[in-house]
Amino acid sequence: MQKKSVVRSIEILNLISNSRDGLSLNEIVEKTEYPKTTVYEILLMLLSTDMLQLIEGKTNRYKIGLKAFVIGNSYIKDMDLVNEAKSIVNDLCIDLDMTIFIATLEENQIIYLYKKEPENVPIYTANVANREDAYCTSLGKAILAHLPGFEQDRIIDTMKFRQRTKQTIMNKKDLLVELNKIYKQGYSVDNREILDFVLCLGAPIFNHKGKCIAAISCAGLYGSHRNIELEGEKMVLAAMAISKKLGYTKN
Repeated sequence: MQKKSVVRSIEILNLISNSRDGLSLNEIVEKTEYPKTTVYEILLMLLSTDMLQLIEGKTNRYKIGLKAFVIGNSYIKDMDLVNEAKSIVNDLCIDLDMTIFIATLEENQIIYLYKKEPENVPIYTANVANREDAYCTSLGKAILAHLPGFEQDRIIDTMKFRQRTKQTIMNKKDLLVELNKIYKQGYSVDNREILDFVLCLGAPIFNHKGKCIAAISCAGLYGSHRNIELEGEKMVLAAMAISKKLGYTKN
């Protein structure tokens, strides 16, 4: 395959991977400005190698396929962050009897890197490699709260706020107030902002340079049985334990 086709294939894969619901042929053509026949040929090649999957409907859409996921997941497995976090995540899952996540931020969305569920998990949650908007997740807010102000502004200005539930934050002003609160208390809360019956708490993870590179969260059913302050403290301790394993030294 010619170099130009390889570059175009990578660009199309990247576009589709950043799309929540996949992209149609026309959307890909519009975004890349490549000839429609060229795009179609590349899509056929990517489908034949399982790098993409075709979601049929009124408008056919292309999403990341199994082979691309396996390749990406192999990279994730080799990441120091996930390797260092696994034992802490697994212990926390047993302690809280809730699903525990590790995620990182890519522009205005989080990407789930690792997940540990209890044996009798009562709710459906996201899977590894899934994406979600940062402004309505405890993971995303935990990371955003610990970024420099100029970076916060840049990222938030690219967000398109959607009303997921009555609790969802819907504008930059309210989000900044929330992020300031999170920074002061050390942990974040997704109080039924995506699903009416799910409450999540998150805390930031730092690398050896003191930069917030990820977050850890617990996800469980909303209810009066939840001790937010205690769970928040446990998330902060777990996040700090992971950070120290990555070489972080608190000033």
